[in-house]
Amino acid sequence: MTAEKPSLAGSGTLKPDRKIVSLYLAAIGANLISLSLGTAIGWLSPFLPLLISVDSPLEHGPVTDVQATWIASLLCIGAIVGTFLFGWMAERFGRKTSLLATALPLIGFWGGVAFGTTVEVLYVARLLAGLGAAGVFLLVPMYITEIAEDRIRGSLGSLFILFLNIGTLVSFVLGSYLSYRLTAYILFALPVAFFILFLPFPETPQYLVRRNRVRDAESSLKYLRGYTSTPEHLEMLRSEMDGLLVQASGEKDPTEQSGISLADFAAPASRKALMIGFLLVSFNQLSGCFALINYNAQIFADAGSDIEPNTAAMVVGAIQIVGSYGSTLLFDRCQRKHLYISTSFFAAFGLFAMGTHGYLKSQHIDVSAVNWIPVASLSFVIFIASVGLLPLTFVVLSEILPPKIRSLGGSLCTAFLWTISFLVVKYFPGAVELIGLHGCMWVFSAVCLMAGLFNAIAIPETRGQSIEQIMNAMENDFKR
Repeated sequence: MTAEKPSLAGSGTLKPDRKIVSLYLAAIGANLISLSLGTAIGWLSPFLPLLISVDSPLEHGPVTDVQATWIASLLCIGAIVGTFLFGWMAERFGRKTSLLATALPLIGFWGGVAFGTTVEVLYVARLLAGLGAAGVFLLVPMYITEIAEDRIRGSLGSLFILFLNIGTLVSFVLGSYLSYRLTAYILFALPVAFFILFLPFPETPQYLVRRNRVRDAESSLKYLRGYTSTPEHLEMLRSEMDGLLVQASGEKDPTEQSGISLADFAAPASRKALMIGFLLVSFNQLSGCFALINYNAQIFADAGSDIEPNTAAMVVGAIQIVGSYGSTLLFDRCQRKHLYISTSFFAAFGLFAMGTHGYLKSQHIDVSAVNWIPVASLSFVIFIASVGLLPLTFVVLSEILPPKIRSLGGSLCTAFLWTISFLVVKYFPGAVELIGLHGCMWVFSAVCLMAGLFNAIAIPETRGQSIEQIMNAMENDFKR
């Protein structure tokens, strides 16, 4: 990577020429586990139809419809437990060590799929995948937020959903062309590769300062920022370290988790951040995107699409990646509020169109001439949600939580996310039976509209703002 031209950082100071290739490599290295998790999430779509068919690879034959819903939803149960486990580990052992540990349950998941022959083994495997998912959803955004420069924090944060979506597409493709066991053997290698490749990268400077490891924090900053021994770079290093030390000095006990008390959560900025966090993750899951990804093969078939379900799923996966890549280009160029609001409203339109097609079909109206609408609408929804609505949830959540409660507060919000995700995934098939696929799409559409309105009213702009500036904005908004 070429040296940067002099530019303005989030702090407003002029940056001399330097290389930040190490920062990008650290962000990419952390997101290799997001890629691996994406394959575990995407595994369900191509293989759930196989598991319920007469060609099921399990020794007792096809799984029942009830067992299928448990296979789909147990990931969320594992994630609820894993959220608090990895939240505790993030404070006790650090962000990097905890992130490395997320590879272990994902290795267990692929081992269970590769060698398990009963539905009970699949239950355990999906629980393990959930443990890994909890750690990845909590720790990757946290790690990126704490290593990134203010001016590119959004772009680096958006890599999380991009890599997650790439992994999902990999599962769709392999699941369509390779066997059940062979797919597991191949994807088993991804979490192992992450563990090996991420080992050389540093702990976050913010965590090291909070643990009074000042010299380690300086070394981490020098590596991530590309600082050399020139006077300009040494001055920039001292300035950034001073900021981290001042931030840490506001904590009663920077070395112990017990330093966090209820009073920390009672602060105006903390209360508002948690309220926003709970609502953001609620909108994220109740928008229906996670359920649609899990069940998209069946959705296309039930909607009467002429496209073969697995082919349609691959098309959706590819479009999802294009949308996620678009978010990496837009997050640090556009107002995040505007991006979230516009993508929420566009997603609502796409879901409404899909629901209307399903309703007309349920009324026995001939819609054969427009059977492309389910694929087109769902592709549009996944694309537009991947540009803003979905990734901005995790970027904004990691930015608005005050540093002292970021780990525990993030755990609470992520646990709430997985609780809602469990309810959506577990009961989505039942909801389809009760109000029809079209009814579900209309409900998801309404949620997307609510998400856009909430963002417009309650969430401050965070693009290009330092964490301190965001905290001040949260406190000022709360007072108003």
